[in-house]
Amino acid sequence: NNYYEYLNSTYRRKRDLLGKALSEAGFAIPDYDKTPGGGFFIFARITPELKKAIPAERLKPPYSNNPAAPGGVVGLDWALCQWMAEEKGVLCIPSSPFFSRERAIAGDSDEFIRVAFCKQDETIERAAKALRGVRSGSVTGKNKPVAIN
Repeated sequence: NNYYEYLNSTYRRKRDLLGKALSEAGFAIPDYDKTPGGGFFIFARITPELKKAIPAERLKPPYSNNPAAPGGVVGLDWALCQWMAEEKGVLCIPSSPFFSRERAIAGDSDEFIRVAFCKQDETIERAAKALRGVRSGSVTGKNKPVAIN
């Protein structure tokens, strides 16, 4: 094996490990057998089932006001990421900063988050454990946040 084959197999394994954890938590992820993958991020879709797990107040003031969010109003992507960081101990990236301001304000980015898999295996395993509690009332990672952003 050469260096590039090693990198390819290492990061595919990491992507698949984190992708499985995201799927089990209720996110929809791309089928990488059909969709080209690139970079070190998974663009995960927030499913309707997962949306129901977010406390309703997270989409209302004061939580919904954030000057850093497009138009100063938090969308579903921001609400989920903030809730997961504060209550579940998992740090992710809202997708709206990767959309134009107009598209983000229109809500085109609301259903997605971005997560990095270029992490040590131990970090991905901790994230997987914390993600298991996303749809339930359990708070598996609150004491020590896991950054997968």
